[in-house]
This record gives sequence, structure tokens and C-alpha cells, in this order.
Amino acid sequence: MKYKHIIWDWNGTLLNDLTLCVDLLNVSLEKRKLPEMTEEKYRKKFLFPIKTFYESIGFDFSKEDFIIANDEFHLGFEQNFKKLALQPYAQDTIARFQKLGVTQSILSATVQSRLEEQVDFFGITHLLDNVVGISNTPSGYGKEFEGKELLNNTDIPLEQTIIVGDSMLDFTVSTALSIDCALLSNGHNNLERLQATGSKTFSNIQSFSNWILD
Repeated sequence: MKYKHIIWDWNGTLLNDLTLCVDLLNVSLEKRKLPEMTEEKYRKKFLFPIKTFYESIGFDFSKEDFIIANDEFHLGFEQNFKKLALQPYAQDTIARFQKLGVTQSILSATVQSRLEEQVDFFGITHLLDNVVGISNTPSGYGKEFEGKELLNNTDIPLEQTIIVGDSMLDFTVSTALSIDCALLSNGHNNLERLQATGSKTFSNIQSFSNWILD
């Protein structure tokens, strides 16, 4: 097998949270009398940075601070994430790669302490070598910075490392880190946007694992 290190994204890739994220966003949109989002429209428009995404769907941060809407989302997520499930095949696939001796990490834009809590709740911490979120600083550093730190601390060549995600951000991170990228189309961005990156795209984790083990 070519890859010795798999870096998993969390939200949308391993954690099946699309519906919750759209529901929470719609609560905020309704409060501001803005048009609600369907999951289809969300997957066409979702992007990072989140502030830019919010502005693209009608939020006006000249009238309120972005942190208000951002905190609304994160509070709702904290209150509801335990109702979620992992994506189909996620835990079995991670366990399978662990048995094969593949190093596995999570790299997420979630704040480190929240990420650890969430991953631990779903019972997969013991299957992973690294769980890396955004540093607990006022502004954070971003996935590219945290990813570089992860690679520096992992003695595996870049050409044997792949990031698996569900959004355009994961492709951007893979480019910044000079590693391969695989994108799953059952998360936060639709297939057309993912394919436009030129990355390998898959319908779900099982189809990705079948390809990587072929």
C-alpha cells in the first residue's frame, strides 16, 4: 500500500453532521429574516473562511459582529453533537487501517479541546495516532499551520501521506502541505466542486478504502 499515513478531516468526513449544521445555520438565518438554506444549496456554497461563507448568504457584519453568529452555531453544535453518528463505514475503516499498521490522524478546524471531546465521545480515540485541532489561542492558527506541525512530528515521507476530506478547504490544506488528497462527496461540498480540484473523489469512506487497498 502506497500510503503509510492517513490524515482524516473530522466534520463531514468522519462525523456525519451535515444536517445538523444546516439546521443550526437556518436558525440563525431565520432570526435575521434571511432566506433559509437547503442541504443542496449549502453544499454548493459552503466555504472557508466561515465569515466569508456567512456573508455570501446574506449576513451583514456591518450591523453585528461575526462572533455573535459564530457563537450561535458553536453553542448549538455543542448542545447537539451527541445526537449525531459517524459516517457509514468510518469506524470499521479506521480499525481496519490500524490493524494494517497505518498511522492515522485527525486534522480539524475545530478547537483542540472541543475536538478531543467529540472524538472521544464517539469512541475512536484509541484507534488514532494523533488528534489535531486548532490551537487554543484567540485567533487560532488554521489547518495549514497545524498540519505542518503534525507532519513535522510524524516521521513519514510526504509522498506516503494523504489527507481525506469533504470540502475545498481540505484540498487547499493538502496543496499547502504538498501531500495527496482524496475527497468524499457525502459531506459539506457537492461532487462537482470537489471534482473541479482534480483530486480523487469518492462517494463515501468505503469506496475510498477500497481504492486505497486495491
